[in-house]
Amino acid sequence: MSLFCTVVTQAAEIQLYKWTPPSGAIAPLILPVRVGETPEAAAERYLSGLEHSPDLMELFQGQRPTTATGKFKLLQGDREARALLVANLPKDYGPTSERINNFNMMLSANGHSSFILPIAASLGLTRNETRKFYEKISNEFPLMVALGGEDVEPSLYKRENFHSHSTNTTRDQFEMALIKYYVASAKGFLLAVCRGSQITSAVLGYIILGDVPFHVGTQVAHGKDWHDIEVKKTSHGILASLLPADSNKLFVNSFHHQAVQFKPGGPLELAATTPDGVTEATEFKNGRGLLLQFHPEFMENKLGANIINRVVEQKMRVMAPSCSKVFQH
Repeated sequence: MSLFCTVVTQAAEIQLYKWTPPSGAIAPLILPVRVGETPEAAAERYLSGLEHSPDLMELFQGQRPTTATGKFKLLQGDREARALLVANLPKDYGPTSERINNFNMMLSANGHSSFILPIAASLGLTRNETRKFYEKISNEFPLMVALGGEDVEPSLYKRENFHSHSTNTTRDQFEMALIKYYVASAKGFLLAVCRGSQITSAVLGYIILGDVPFHVGTQVAHGKDWHDIEVKKTSHGILASLLPADSNKLFVNSFHHQAVQFKPGGPLELAATTPDGVTEATEFKNGRGLLLQFHPEFMENKLGANIINRVVEQKMRVMAPSCSKVFQH
């Protein structure tokens, strides 16, 4: 075992609290709290920041979320069995989100507890505090999930808008900054699904096809269907390890009109394509990420469950050990 480990200082400038709103949630929200700030004040700071951001308030249909009260508890204990789901839609905060519920159940089956990171969770923090917040996330969550959702704002990957819709610059800027820090910290594993795959790829310098039917055609019904994907060999074989013995194909769902335009030579390896050449999966060359265009959380079959099982297994291989684990032997 490596002698390098994650050190969490006692006098941290930012602490992470579990926040359960009064309306209930499938999993606790994660709230950054300054030292000397109460969790209640931190929640009000965040909600006030939402209120003063017209861009973000569009997501909430102009209504301030009524979640300022609730239960707050300092995040403590074993970090190894935590997963952070990065929200990008207000419904992710509530008790009825199907995708949050599905991820929660699938991760729970692997002995992991799920937590939800609110949209633009760093609102009201200074630049230095935001960096400390990202650092805490990287230290405390060895598995992060970038969820599916709406299109990514094209100007953020230096392209003009071509059939992109429901974009939100403020939300996307927060997610991109967080993902960039998390990937650079190299302390955990990133699972990115659909929009999550696209926004992560944009962070890493890849381009997103604005509209697959226009650019590629309609040979494969990417919008809403199931289809085969051809799985490729990669350095760590994360997706390939799930192939049946006599095939290089998997059958997956599809809910997208955009996709990552893969290019060789970058930090990603091509892991799967459709018959029309569209990128369906990539993997980090360092083994610390799996980016999927399809949705294992909605597959409701053995393959969907096996993908999450394999993600957890790979996370255990690559995550930074805690000091207590290193020095207890």
